[in-house]
Amino acid sequence: MAASGGGQQGLSAAQGGTALRRAVLGPVLGLLLGLAACAPAAQPQPQPVQVWEGSARVLLREQNYRLTFTVEPVGHRLSGTLDNRSSGDRFSVTGTLLPVEVGAELTAQISAGESPKLSASILGLGVSGLSLKADALLSGRVTGRRFTGTLRVGGLSSPITLRQTAP
Repeated sequence: MAASGGGQQGLSAAQGGTALRRAVLGPVLGLLLGLAACAPAAQPQPQPVQVWEGSARVLLREQNYRLTFTVEPVGHRLSGTLDNRSSGDRFSVTGTLLPVEVGAELTAQISAGESPKLSASILGLGVSGLSLKADALLSGRVTGRRFTGTLRVGGLSSPITLRQTAP
């Protein structure tokens, strides 16, 4: 009988320890969860603006360009502008900058947007709504601070080389 009484006391003490742990840990966990809920959500960090400058020979004429963009780090989406510094034209750029084994692959659609349209006719033959500026595709590889690729405008491809000037 004495042995069974001691076993009950031991069981009772173990249950008491569990109850004490619950009594102490419950409010502490509640406090920690409450503090975590008050913490600000992780905000996406602003991405640095990248600036690349260089040139391409388009239809026998050297054209100077400035490509300015940011890249969203999770989806690798790129957005920005391409300035033709020779003509003063500006185009919007959207695409991707995907990491590869050495450097990154850049593929971007260049859009003339709401550029002026040509409407003309001669002797009853004419065109209407023809954009004076064409959309283009920019593709190539970034290695270090150098981009080498192709600028494809209206079916004609031109080699283009850009160097990163910022950041």
